[in-house]
Amino acid sequence: METRIFVVVFLISLSPFDVFSYKINDVQLFQKFEKHLENRKTDLSDVGLDIVQYLTKYNYSVETHEVTTEDGYILSVFRIPSKNNTNNTASAPAILYLHGLLCVPIDWVTLGPDTSLALLTADQGYDVWMLGVRGTKDSMKHTTFNSSQQEFWDFSFHEKGYYDTAATIDYILKVTTLKKVTLVGHSEGTSDSMILAATRPEYNDKINLIVMLSPIAYVGGVISPLILALVKNMEALKLFFENTLHMYGLPYSDSFAEGVTNFCRSNINICIELIKELCGNDQDELDADYLLVFVSSKIGGISLKELMHYGQEIKSETFRQYDFGELGNLIHYGTTQPPDYDAAKITAPVAIYYGKNDYLAAIDDVEKLSNALPNKVDQYLVESDHFNHLDFICSRNVRTLLYDRVLGVINEKNVNN
Repeated sequence: METRIFVVVFLISLSPFDVFSYKINDVQLFQKFEKHLENRKTDLSDVGLDIVQYLTKYNYSVETHEVTTEDGYILSVFRIPSKNNTNNTASAPAILYLHGLLCVPIDWVTLGPDTSLALLTADQGYDVWMLGVRGTKDSMKHTTFNSSQQEFWDFSFHEKGYYDTAATIDYILKVTTLKKVTLVGHSEGTSDSMILAATRPEYNDKINLIVMLSPIAYVGGVISPLILALVKNMEALKLFFENTLHMYGLPYSDSFAEGVTNFCRSNINICIELIKELCGNDQDELDADYLLVFVSSKIGGISLKELMHYGQEIKSETFRQYDFGELGNLIHYGTTQPPDYDAAKITAPVAIYYGKNDYLAAIDDVEKLSNALPNKVDQYLVESDHFNHLDFICSRNVRTLLYDRVLGVINEKNVNN
């Protein structure tokens, strides 16, 4: 049943709304991807592993922790404890990784040792924590509701920042006895960190550094054909999901993830073309076999409300809280318009990184955000002309293109604090 539903969703998102069309028999399309088929480096036995299995396979210690938020969500947080922690030494500095929309914690490690940012920091002795936010594959529990209930899915990315990130920081500081933690976010993970620091400014004192990879705040410059088509039709899609399918979120499904993986295994050209339409084209940086590892945990899980929220942001070209309509806003906020997130309240040190070919985080949007941040310690536009939204976690050369610089900033801030 789950698979049929997701197939329906996929077809709805493509056919009726004219996102784009594929010429499956176009010889040029197949020739474009020959380099992917000839340059395979990923271990295909990694496909379908969960994060514990993956880290165990590559000889990393891993712990699974549960964190309960103020509003009752029970979150899974995966820890690679520092090798430098012993009973006779102080706790090593901690890093909390916040994943992007539709993603999951395992995405921080699947590029493998010597490349994945989470594993690079673990190898340098950091205490690494990776959060699975509410509604995703690893965090589907609540103290009152279950995932079949509408109430469970009544959240946007606002709650992920305001509740999930806050609760996890407090948990880490309690377990480690540290006073501060470094945050590393990609895409929606950057939204989560900014929302926390802007709406609960006391948390700035608990944050050593915020690393933003492809920050998502202002998104009026989105050029992804797929996203723009979904935004154009988001009200109709919302009604279809809620009234016809009686669904208020899209949970992770083993059968769907397996189906997507098998489809991409047989149709790698189409899957890469889909990623190009979503995120930007950077064929040289994507290992075809790594794509199978990446999609084998997708979709990570998402609420319709957060999709609506991002659609509102794109249309309004603002970075603000969820728009319930004038009456709803009066009830929730006491004003007819939702309040903006005030970037000036993000006083924790921020390092901001963005790409030239990112269909979701346009250069102008990122620099608008950057200009509003009061405490930047680094800002860098990746030199590669083709670096796209997923390259921040999927590029085969991301270490030399970006991570070595990020590691230098993380190390400097942790030495000085």
